[in-house]
Amino acid sequence: MPYCPKCGVQVENQRQTCPLCSFPIPNVEESNKNHIVREKYLLNRYRLKQAENRKRWTEARVFVYIGVAFSLVILSISFGILDYHFSGMLSWSKYVITSNLAVVIFLFFLLKFIRGFLPNFLGLGITTGAFLYILDTLNGTIEWFWDLGLVISLNTMIWLYMLRLIVRHTRRRGLNIPAYSLIAGTLSCISLEIIRDLYQGVSLRLTWSVPVITTLIPLAGFLLFIHFLFSRGVQDKLKRKFHL
Repeated sequence: MPYCPKCGVQVENQRQTCPLCSFPIPNVEESNKNHIVREKYLLNRYRLKQAENRKRWTEARVFVYIGVAFSLVILSISFGILDYHFSGMLSWSKYVITSNLAVVIFLFFLLKFIRGFLPNFLGLGITTGAFLYILDTLNGTIEWFWDLGLVISLNTMIWLYMLRLIVRHTRRRGLNIPAYSLIAGTLSCISLEIIRDLYQGVSLRLTWSVPVITTLIPLAGFLLFIHFLFSRGVQDKLKRKFHL
C-alpha cells in the first residue's frame, strides 16, 4: 500500500488524496510504467544511432580505400610507363610499384575490413614479410631477408602483440598505457640492435639503444608514478583529508 508523501500515513490503493491531510497521492505504478517506456525508447534510439554510425563508418572506409587504391594504381602505372620509356625496362619503378601495392594491402587491414584483431594483425605481419621478401628479390638475389628482414618483422610483431595483451588485461587505464608503450618500444629497440649486431657479426654494442633507454625508461617511470599516485585509494584519502 502507498504512503502519503506529506504526512506519511498509509493509504489504500487507487486512492487519489490522503484521508488525513488531503494531499494528492501520486500514482506510483503509472510513473514506473512511464519510466520503463521511456527507458525502452531511449535504448532503441541509442541502438538505431549506433547502427547508423556503423553504416556511415563503413561507407567512409570503402570510399577512402577505393580512392587511395585507385590513386596508387594510377601512380604505379604512370611510373612504370615512364621508367620503361626512358630505361627500356622496369628498373626503379619496380620498387615504387611494390611499395604502392603493399600500401593498398596494409590499408585493407588497417581499416579493418575483416572483423577481429588477430586476423588483421596477422594480415599486417604477413604483408610486411612478403613486402620485404619481394624487395630483397627485385635485384635478382636474396641477400638480407632471411637473416635480417624476417627476424625484424617477427620481433616487431611479438612486442606489439605483447603490448596489446597487457593493455587488454589492464583494468584501470590512464597514463599507464603510454608508459607500457614506451617500455615496449625501448625493449624493441634493444632487441633490434642485438639483431643488427648478430647480422653484422660484431660484438654486442648498445650504441643507439642507450640514449633510448636513458630517455624513455625514466619517462615511463614518471608516467607510472603519476598514474598510481592518483589511484582511487589515494584519491579517496586526499578527499577525506581535505574534506572534499
